[in-house]
Parts: sequence; C-alpha cells; structure tokens
Amino acid sequence: MPFFFRKNEIILDAYIFNTFFKTRIFTFVDKKLIGFMRVALTIFIFCTLNMILRAQESYTRQKITPNISMKISDYFQIMPPQQLLDRYASSRIPIAMFTTLDGRADLGINQTATQWGPNDIDMLLDFYKASIANLYSQIDFIQSKIIRVDDRQFIVFEFLGEVVDQTLLGGVSSIKKYNYIQYALYKGKVLLFNFNCAANDQQKWQSVANEMMSSIRLK
Repeated sequence: MPFFFRKNEIILDAYIFNTFFKTRIFTFVDKKLIGFMRVALTIFIFCTLNMILRAQESYTRQKITPNISMKISDYFQIMPPQQLLDRYASSRIPIAMFTTLDGRADLGINQTATQWGPNDIDMLLDFYKASIANLYSQIDFIQSKIIRVDDRQFIVFEFLGEVVDQTLLGGVSSIKKYNYIQYALYKGKVLLFNFNCAANDQQKWQSVANEMMSSIRLK
C-alpha cells in the first residue's frame, strides 16, 4: 500500500479517535455540570424556603404608637408609602400598615372616628358582624366572639370572605380572602387590627395571624 494512503488512514483514525474522545469527555463533563447545577438549585430552594419559614415563625415586638404594641412576624415589613397611597387613596389612612416581603398578606392597624361607650362591646359585636357580612357575596365565619387578650376585651372575627362580580364581558370574577380581625374599645374609640391574605394561603398564615393578634398590648 502506498505510504500516502497509509498516512491518510492514520490521520483519519486519529481524527475519529480524537473527536470521539472529546465528545465523550464533553458529554461526561456536561452531565456532571448539569447534575451539580440541579443539586445546587435544590439546596438554594430548600434554604430559601427554610429562611421564609423561619421568618414567618419568628417575631419582633414593635411599638405601633406609644400606647400600642404587638409582635410582628419578621417576614413582614412596613408597607412602602407609594403602595399605601395606591391602596388607601380614597379612604382613611391606617395608623400602621405592614405587608409581607412577597406582598401576599397584609396587616393593618386603624382607629374609628365614632365614639363608643365602655359597655358597648356586645353591641359592637353584632354591629360589626352585620357590617362585615354585607361586604361579601359569600362569608364563612370561623369564629366571631368576644375574647380576652392581656386582660382586655377584644372582638374577634376570623372568616373566609368571597366577593363575586360580573365582568364587562358578562363573565364572573371572584376574590376570596382569609381574614383575621380584632376590635378593641380604647379611650372611647375602636381600634381595629386586620390581617388578610388569599384564601389559598390560609393554612400558611393562620397560626401566624393568631400569634400576632394574641400579642396586642394597650397601655
């Protein structure tokens, strides 16, 4: 066989071997890299969820006013001013408003302008229950009663409320929320503490809302 044919065969064999070897190496490296990235992503997601759960279940007592304090979940932050104005431009600005880092749950503290007597707590229970029921198309009360928090009477309403509206195209849209509200008679006015989130997040936030509401202290 002429030498140049043999030489070409050697070069071709070397090229095929080299290409095959590189392909196998790169395939091996790619698989290793993909596997590493999957593990890293899993660890990142786990750590993020763990941090969120820890933040939800850890609390810091905050002074809302000189006379009002309560524990706030560390996953909450003060609602940014622009967001506060966008949501409450046409209503009474709350004393304080908090929202979660993802904006899916809110906690507000407010005070009514109406004067009430110190013995009006039972009347207030009926009044606010009827008022709340009128705001929703469908409402399911989990609890509606008078409780004691730090030896002070509070009205508590815990419920799922749904608002159903007709759309411009003739369809139906609905918003369903989980709410945990407490009212307290305080210096002739009514203080309102209101937590709400999407109904789908009830299980996630129910115990947190209860913990925050149970920590309210009034001087």
